[in-house]
Amino acid sequence: MLKCNTLIPINFSKEINDYFLNYYTINQWEEICSSLSIPPCMTYIRILSQNENDRDNISIILQEIINEQCKSKEWDDIKIIKHEILPDVLYIPIYGPFNDIIPCNKEIIVDKSTGTSILRGADIFAPGVLAARPVEVGENVAVMVDIDGNCRRGYLKNYTGKKLFVGNGKMLMSRHEIFSSNPSELSGIGVLMTQPLYRTPSISTSLSSHLSSLIFLQNKPSILVGHLLNPQPGDNIIDMCASPGGKTTHIASLLLRNSSCNSDKSSDGIIIATDRSKQKVDKINQNAVRCGVKRLVKSFVLDATKSILSDNEVINFNLKDLKCGDQIKGFPKEFFDRILLDPPCSNLGQRPNFSINVKLSDITITIPDYQKKLFTSAYKLLKPNGVLVYSTCTFNPAENEQVISWALKNFPGLSLIEPEIKLGDPGLVGTGLNETQRFMVQRFDPGINSGYDTIGFFIAKLKKIH
Repeated sequence: MLKCNTLIPINFSKEINDYFLNYYTINQWEEICSSLSIPPCMTYIRILSQNENDRDNISIILQEIINEQCKSKEWDDIKIIKHEILPDVLYIPIYGPFNDIIPCNKEIIVDKSTGTSILRGADIFAPGVLAARPVEVGENVAVMVDIDGNCRRGYLKNYTGKKLFVGNGKMLMSRHEIFSSNPSELSGIGVLMTQPLYRTPSISTSLSSHLSSLIFLQNKPSILVGHLLNPQPGDNIIDMCASPGGKTTHIASLLLRNSSCNSDKSSDGIIIATDRSKQKVDKINQNAVRCGVKRLVKSFVLDATKSILSDNEVINFNLKDLKCGDQIKGFPKEFFDRILLDPPCSNLGQRPNFSINVKLSDITITIPDYQKKLFTSAYKLLKPNGVLVYSTCTFNPAENEQVISWALKNFPGLSLIEPEIKLGDPGLVGTGLNETQRFMVQRFDPGINSGYDTIGFFIAKLKKIH
């Protein structure tokens, strides 16, 4: 039985608590706050191959790697499981917490990002170590997370700031090796996590160049998004806020799979991926190359709130003239058959999380208003009979059900459609959707029902009737 207890409960302000208690019972809200500070109970892995039969072969390769890790760390066996509904997904249990672990006398300090990775199974890459007193290769250390972010890199004294124990590890590099170079020049594992509070294989540190072309670590609802978009041969598709490209590359893989029986490769379709900065677009390109789908993905710098070309600009528009990676002005109206809109959001669903600081005005006004601007652009870009999938990694109804309710009222030609795959729970009551509509969207609330094994998330699938 998987056991998931709270490390440090997430404490929201009174006004944030009062806001969410309009939609959740006290017990539900307490469960969500407790679950946010711990990892999900599963690690999900997407198979990159376009051949569904390859899942069995890749599962065997991964199981061998996991067996070696468990043996080297003196853990009980951990088995890979095939997802019963998503054909391109494997998952691995996360066990814990092991609260009987006694911290070692010597300690190292890591930042919150590294601490989050540790709780999801990662060993510690050398640049992730913030501070350590003199320690040599082979010594066992307690790994502490700097909660307030005040620890300076290379700090030599005993750090007395707020910190959290996440397990014990073995030094694979000495303190001198770690801090004698700039972080950008460091590489490799600095600390092997032998006794983490939560136990699951370190898939990320096992990704050899060969294995990285076979699998992609991704949360379950994010994978579901691609299946619901269901790209078809010949489709023009856009992922409007695409970085870092996990969903984009999945859509491309599904498009290739759906096109595998089509001998006319010119009709595969095309996927446009946009984001607001060159750095984000570069990340999309890197993942497209890694996942073997660069042929289908064209990525551009674009402010998606201003993505509609004027009539004069449309006259000179030719997709073939656009150079991948460039900043562009946009696209003609009704240009796309399928659109994924996964807009910037409050990220409240991310877990594990050591602390969350949000303002009520941001999550009820500022962020939803921006999402509605993006939605307006998406609607204008969508062809009649086109499909739009809207998703966020938050459980906040103002960014989820209320955005969908707003869209249905402002765009009469838009309607919710029944998802082919249902893994989530219905939408919340009192958020603007009627009973039928509530059961056509999917939400994943951390720690509750369908959200017990993954991050907080929301998905809605819509169609433009006219």
